[in-house]
Amino acid sequence: MRELHVTMFGLLAATLMAGASGWASAQEPIKIGVLTVRSGPAKPIGDDILAGIETATRMYGPVLGRQVELVVEESLFNPQQAVTKATKLVQQNQVAGILGTSTIETLALLSVADRLGVPIITSNSGSAAITRERCNKWVFRTNAEDLMSVVSLQELVKGTPRLQDAKWFTLGHDYPWSRLVASSVKGVKNLKYVGEAFAPLDTTDWAPFIAQARAAGATAVIMPVTLGTPLLQFIQQANEFGLTKDAVLVSPIGLPDWVVDKLGPTSTHVVSAGSWAAWRYEESNPTTKAFNEAFYKEHGRVAGMQALQSASAALMLYNAMTKAGSAEPPAVVGALETIEVQTPVGPLKFQPGGRQALVPLFLGPYEKLDSPRYGASFGQRAEALPASKSLPKPASEYGCKLK
Repeated sequence: MRELHVTMFGLLAATLMAGASGWASAQEPIKIGVLTVRSGPAKPIGDDILAGIETATRMYGPVLGRQVELVVEESLFNPQQAVTKATKLVQQNQVAGILGTSTIETLALLSVADRLGVPIITSNSGSAAITRERCNKWVFRTNAEDLMSVVSLQELVKGTPRLQDAKWFTLGHDYPWSRLVASSVKGVKNLKYVGEAFAPLDTTDWAPFIAQARAAGATAVIMPVTLGTPLLQFIQQANEFGLTKDAVLVSPIGLPDWVVDKLGPTSTHVVSAGSWAAWRYEESNPTTKAFNEAFYKEHGRVAGMQALQSASAALMLYNAMTKAGSAEPPAVVGALETIEVQTPVGPLKFQPGGRQALVPLFLGPYEKLDSPRYGASFGQRAEALPASKSLPKPASEYGCKLK
C-alpha cells in the first residue's frame, strides 16, 4: 500500500524544510477555488461542502510552506454559471485547483477542463459518465458514482429480509437520476416492483404522488428526490400522510445530516442504500473521529455527508501537492494518480488509469443514538461496503480512456 508518510492532516516535511519561522508567512498563498451553491433550497448542501473544506484546510495547515487561501464562487446549480465562475477562478484568481461542484456543474466543466488546465476534484457528483466514458485527465471524483450505488442497493436488499419481501415503489423527481434508480430497483433479482411516480422538479406538494404509492400497496419506497429542502419536505409529508406506517423509506444515497436533524424521530423510518459518507464511521476509523471533533469545534454541529466528502477531496489535493513538491497543475495531477490518503471517509486512492476514488458506500438505517454526539441525537449506522464490491474492474473496462 502506498501511503504518504505524513502525520494526520499534514505535519509536513516540506514545512519543516522551510527554515526560518517567518518564511511561510512571507510566501504568496496557494489559492484553491471552491465552486458550490450558496443560495436557494440547496444552500445547506453548499454550506456543508464549504464547511468541510474549511475544516480540512485548517487541520492540514500550510501546503509546501504556504498558507492556503480559499476563493469561493456561487454555482447556482447552473451549468453556464459554473463554466463562467470556474473560468474566473482560473484566469482572474489564478487558483491551483477547484473543489466542490455537484453533478450539473461537473458535467459542464468537463467540456472546458482542458482549457482550464487545473485539477478539479468533485465530492458531490453522481453521474457515472463523469469518470467513465466522459473521463478527463483534469477531473477527479471522491464520492461514489450512481452505478456504484446500484450495487450497494442490491447488497442492502440481499442483507435485509424485510426488503426482499417488500412491494417496491419508486417515488422521486422527474430527471435522469430518478429513472436510473427506478431501473436499478427493477433490476434486482426476485424483487416485487409495484410502480413508480415522478414529480416535476418544482414540486412542493407530494400528496398526490404519495397517494399513488399507497394505492399500489407499497411497503418499500425508494426516494430519488433531489437533496436539500425538497427531500426534507417529501419525508415530512410522507410521514404526515401515513406512508411511513406502511412502508420503509429507502434513500439511494443517504440523507444530509441537517435533514436528519430536522426530521428527528421521523428519520428512523429511513434506510440508506449507499451514503457517500457517514460520521459514525468514527467508531472504526480514527481519522473520521479526528475530523468530526475538529468540525464540531469549528462549526458547532455534526459533520454531514457532504462535509465529510468535501474534506476528503481537499485532503487528496493538499497531499498531492505535498507529494509533487509543487502546486503546478500537471505535477499535482500526476501525484493524484498515485497517492493514498487517510481521509474522513476512509483510506482513499483513485482507480489505476482512472479518476474515480475507490471509496466505500455506507448502508444501514438511521437510528436514535444512546447519547447525543456533536449535537446530533440521530444518525446513520455506518456499515461500509468496500469499493472492491461496487467497482471491481479497471477504469478502462468502465469506458475511461484518458488522453
